[in-house]
Amino acid sequence: MDKPVFERLPKEFVSNMAQTLGEAEARNLCDALMRPPVVSVRMNPSKLCGTDIFDTPQPVEWCDHGFRLPDRPRFTLMPHMHAGAFYVQDASSMIMAEVVKRLTTDNGTPVCYLDACAAPGGKTTAAISALPPHSLAVANEFVPQRAQILRENLIKWGYPSTIVTQGDTEAYKRIEGIFDIVAVDAPCSGEGMMRKDEEACRQWSPGLISQCAAMQREILENVWPALRPGGYLVYSTCTFNKTENENMVRWLANETGASVIDLELPPEWGIGASLDSDIPALRFMPHMTEGEGLFLAVLRKAETARDSLPKSYKSKKTKHGSKPSKMPEIIKSWIKNDSAYTFRATADGIWQAFPTMHTDTLQRIIKECTVIGCGIDMCMEKGRDLVPGHSLALSTAMADDAFPRAALDTEQALSYLRRETVTLPQGTPKGYVVVTYDGLPLGFVKNLGNRSNNLYPQQWRIRHL
Repeated sequence: MDKPVFERLPKEFVSNMAQTLGEAEARNLCDALMRPPVVSVRMNPSKLCGTDIFDTPQPVEWCDHGFRLPDRPRFTLMPHMHAGAFYVQDASSMIMAEVVKRLTTDNGTPVCYLDACAAPGGKTTAAISALPPHSLAVANEFVPQRAQILRENLIKWGYPSTIVTQGDTEAYKRIEGIFDIVAVDAPCSGEGMMRKDEEACRQWSPGLISQCAAMQREILENVWPALRPGGYLVYSTCTFNKTENENMVRWLANETGASVIDLELPPEWGIGASLDSDIPALRFMPHMTEGEGLFLAVLRKAETARDSLPKSYKSKKTKHGSKPSKMPEIIKSWIKNDSAYTFRATADGIWQAFPTMHTDTLQRIIKECTVIGCGIDMCMEKGRDLVPGHSLALSTAMADDAFPRAALDTEQALSYLRRETVTLPQGTPKGYVVVTYDGLPLGFVKNLGNRSNNLYPQQWRIRHL
């Protein structure tokens, strides 16, 4: 490709795009990759907060709760974000909400959803907002540090019917046929992130594409048995090449007998089509849509499915002890509709509430996977004291009258989020208090009268202003 020279982009990538897309479209794509990325956010429909907290937001065509912003605010200094009122997410990735909505509109009954490569949680929270009420969302991440970030973001989103696991997707080979939808946002060569992430440019190579393709095949083989017959697998990457996209989808369809579903989205949304006519798919291209690069395809497992994997799996032998204790009855009053939950104590003394309708699934997952979070952490027993859990404060299931509340202004809220001491309004009752900002719970403090103890999680605190 001749001038202009795209110095920032790997030359072999530019050449590959010219061969794949043609000279003219490849030039348009590379021009777009040289421009600044678009800033966008997705609001949490379960936490009432108006978009007037942003300057002139513009709706994202394919997401009811998504908005593009004219510039990037200092999100860290917005208490609304820490309360889970919105999630900063690329507009292209918000398509997950529309896809899940289309796959679950038949009868509105709860489903079981697995996001196999979920961190940091953007697509998972988008799916949660589109799932039928009372559905179960399971999110897995291989990298331990990223798994903790995933858990944090799901806690902030506030949905109680969640399980977070950390580990290799191989564990899901042993949990057959329990998920209605499995999402694989596969690790990829990251070509679609090149204008957003300098590292995506530096690390790109043809060898990386081959390496990622091998990993993608392994992940798909691992999770395919966990999908029930007739269920849907949503496969996505943030890259442009056919090796990781159309070719991967064709391989999976050929191996398993799955059919590739045409989502038939409105053409006015400007979403690009598959490069292969036999593979209906979505291609978000930065020169065509206001967002980063994304590929997405949906496959449906046959009702009488054949698995390409052997059935002789050995269960993971893991002890999941629990602390024997009599449950304090008061914690039931802290959540709405407590009769819909089962309460359990963990080995380290944390009382959890988990939706009863999904406890069998939870036990199957616990047997095979490393579960690092599930349901609502209600409280921890410390002597005679019951210290309420931070996930309870942020959960949409917390009862409105469970604890006294104290409203904070912006300066006080930021002090709280830095885990500094905050001065509560006069007349605030002693004991555990939910501090709020703009009506949204931020977390707990313990009011001692002359001072208060800040209970915001140490690892979540704002470190820099």
